[in-house]
Amino acid sequence: VGSPDMAMMSFGVVSEGKTAGEAMATNSAAMTKLRNRLRELGVAARDMQTSNFSLNPKYTPYNSGRPQTREIVGYTVNNQLSVRLRDIDKVGDIIDQAVSSGANNLNSLRFGFQDQTALEAEAKQAAVRDARATAELLAEEAGVKLGRVMSISVGSYRASPQPVAMARMEMADAAPPIEAGESALSANVSMTFEIK
Repeated sequence: VGSPDMAMMSFGVVSEGKTAGEAMATNSAAMTKLRNRLRELGVAARDMQTSNFSLNPKYTPYNSGRPQTREIVGYTVNNQLSVRLRDIDKVGDIIDQAVSSGANNLNSLRFGFQDQTALEAEAKQAAVRDARATAELLAEEAGVKLGRVMSISVGSYRASPQPVAMARMEMADAAPPIEAGESALSANVSMTFEIK
């Protein structure tokens, strides 16, 4: 268990226009403003990455009561920017500033570790101790003794608080309160022992 020191979030700008070009121009202007503001706030270029971009037509509503040809009435552009924030004390302010700069969508917010090597090692060591203790208990109940270890297989994964999913956002008057809490790393170990 450790206190996260990094936040990952995905901001989006969703724009509409009568033409594809109009929707793209509106979206590009808003996303450029958002990206530039994040850079001004200290988010490094290496910590920002476009994670989704789409341009889709909008059609007239479908009316099942009568046959009709659906027509394109506009276009929607969705541009998502994944951001890694290495100073989690700024998360609320970054969200507030992103919304003020044109983001109208926050798809996720999750916390993690910049370097989780030590926590992973700790989790693996604990898992090996637990696997050996379980094997010793079972061997004792079965009336046998454990021999040497024949095989070990380890799988690690991070268990953390659920991501915060949000729909379109309205501009906030103040930075939202965000708590990083704690995150835990878990390791699964499978061990095979020789039985004497």
